Amino acid sequence: MEDSIDIQNFCTNYGFYQEYAVNPQVQEMNKQQEEMNVYAAHSAGQLSRGKMKLNGLETGSDVDKVPFSSLAPFEFLRNNPSRYKNTEGHKVRDMNDEANVYQKLSTMQIMRLAGERFIQFSSNKFININSLLHPYGSALSDLSPEDNQDVELAQILLAAAEKVSDQQYDRARKFLGQCQPLASSTGNPVQRAVFYFAQALGEKIDRETGRLMPKNSTKADELNSICVASRFDASYLALHQEVPFTQVVHFTGIQAILESVATKPKVHLIDFLIRTGVQWASLIQAAAERKDKPIEHMKITVIESGDKERVFETGKSLESFAKSLNFPFSFKIIFLPDRNQLTEDHFDIEPDEGVVIHAAFFLRTMICEPNCLETAMRVVKKLQPSLMVVSEVEANLNSPLFANRFIDSLFYYSALFDCLDDVMKRDDQHRMTIESVSYGDGIRNIVGSEGKERATRSVNLDVWRSFLGRFGMEEVKLSDTCLYQANLIIQQFACRNSCSADVNGGSLTVSWKGTPIYSTSAWRFH
Repeated sequence: MEDSIDIQNFCTNYGFYQEYAVNPQVQEMNKQQEEMNVYAAHSAGQLSRGKMKLNGLETGSDVDKVPFSSLAPFEFLRNNPSRYKNTEGHKVRDMNDEANVYQKLSTMQIMRLAGERFIQFSSNKFININSLLHPYGSALSDLSPEDNQDVELAQILLAAAEKVSDQQYDRARKFLGQCQPLASSTGNPVQRAVFYFAQALGEKIDRETGRLMPKNSTKADELNSICVASRFDASYLALHQEVPFTQVVHFTGIQAILESVATKPKVHLIDFLIRTGVQWASLIQAAAERKDKPIEHMKITVIESGDKERVFETGKSLESFAKSLNFPFSFKIIFLPDRNQLTEDHFDIEPDEGVVIHAAFFLRTMICEPNCLETAMRVVKKLQPSLMVVSEVEANLNSPLFANRFIDSLFYYSALFDCLDDVMKRDDQHRMTIESVSYGDGIRNIVGSEGKERATRSVNLDVWRSFLGRFGMEEVKLSDTCLYQANLIIQQFACRNSCSADVNGGSLTVSWKGTPIYSTSAWRFH
């Protein structure tokens, strides 16, 4: 807990937890819960009131009779459906095309239903494994057998999470034991999601009870990590070809950048996290084709703290591509293992350059390193760019309260598992790699870790608005052209009916069946 004090103070100051900290409905809900919970003396800790028990477990015959003591996140979900809005509008898959009797629910609908049923059940009865399996009888009779089983499975997972939140680890293990025969990393999307969340809860229990000890990294671990990373790159490319999420955010950002430097003879793009860099080939091509006020020179500067060789190869590829177009272009790498050492002197800024900054999925990586995030923003302010484009995960996965964080991540990742089920076969190796390496590792870190060890963090656009506003930045409304291109990209994919580009203030979010996945926004200083 002490390791996370500075992080939590920093994040609270900048509104990173504002949804839970200042929402009056949640505060009132917590107050009512305190007044009504006559079993508070038996509770291991009321997470919904922001308290945590640090030592030991409650024991005795009443341990199985503790009512659900972390209802606030679930009640907030039920009373605020727009938070996890369902804009699917139509059913997804026919269970019986000929008779049109039933159409299968999406993964998010299953989770929503499970949450609602669990609230209803927990508000009136004590939690017991046997009764939880069939708490409503005919109430779920309208569901198909598969959906019914999925709802029950999700309810058991929620029961396990509730017990973990109250530090009743023995009871939580029993619920997780009920999940194991039903969940599967190769099953339907609900079973897959539950598999990884149950795995994360198990690791959290082991960590909290001292059964999971940190291990030192070995050479074999490093080699295995390299192999996994290589396999993931190929799988990520396969997903990129099936789902338009990253294309929408990248090309929306490119359009915004081009518009911001429309009159500049020289362009200097600073990329805080280049990854593959494939999107910059499109920027170079668009810039080379500009006939009105042609660009005399474009420079890309990349900050890299890890694989310098990979970024070097990316730069060579981009330089070669620019040369084939006879376009004046240069590429520079700032290798900086310690990002806290970044200064404005690292950048060779010329007086006649139009400076733009691209931060795609970068700021979130430093939420757990507030000093680095502060340093980066101070440098940005001194550079005074014409525009700063920010693309981020559009989800609040950073609450200091375990129950809130668990529920938010469950809904977010459920949308991702649902997406993969629609675009890839269940035995697709790329799908299984993405789920285990990306989703699985992210879930384990969000659910199972605390303090500085919890590196996978994200906050939504409203929180970034608050944060960037404190540095004197204002949101720039994306043009109609940006929005048009975003929708045009989506229409090129087979999953276009499930994916949408939505306006959020002056920015854009890309969603899967109504669940926001990523956002792109543009910023400049007053």
